Amino acid sequence: MQVCGKSYQAMIFDFDGVLADSVEVKTDAFRQMFAPYGKEIQEKVVEHHRHHGGMTRKEKLVHYHKQFLGKDLTPARLSELCDTFSSLVVQKVIAAPQIPGAEAFLNRCRAENILCFVDSATPDDELARIVEQRGLSGYFEKILGSDRTKTRNLAWILETCDLLPSQCLFFGDAGSDREAALACDMDFMGLVPDETAPLLQKYPDISWAKDFNQLMAGECHG
Repeated sequence: MQVCGKSYQAMIFDFDGVLADSVEVKTDAFRQMFAPYGKEIQEKVVEHHRHHGGMTRKEKLVHYHKQFLGKDLTPARLSELCDTFSSLVVQKVIAAPQIPGAEAFLNRCRAENILCFVDSATPDDELARIVEQRGLSGYFEKILGSDRTKTRNLAWILETCDLLPSQCLFFGDAGSDREAALACDMDFMGLVPDETAPLLQKYPDISWAKDFNQLMAGECHG
């Protein structure tokens, strides 16, 4: 299957912001969780979150408490906060709109026998439940979440499916996605709304599109 003039045998997708328009669901959850600490802390949390897509919620919660509140989280408290975060986001992510053209693109991949995978910073069990509830599970060979890093997930795909990096394309919306692809010598395509996206501020020379409709029309930037 060709994307912007190059053929691939496998497509790998981040989830939030790539398949589902759900990034703001996570932003709102962090905003709500840190509301008791005042507007200044809220704004710091939201700003960091917006510029560090792909970082796990555990990493973010530890960072925000340590750097912004001067608190160390015990494992028990971190687990409790992660459960709270999940309760705030799961149903909203399930209900979030798809990125335009996402399912049509997956259908095209299926028709052309292209292997598809999810590689996300969402916990594995939660991610699998969301993908299933959205009716998308059947499109994917494997749904991989934050039980491992994104780089390790990509390496697992290459090894397990006997794929070369040059045969794969990773779609993401965050700097960490691009960095995982680079670490595995894999091509990367940014999926972002416009040129102001943090991903393009950090990596202005990458290839990108605003959605899958644009890609299927043969249009991409960079």
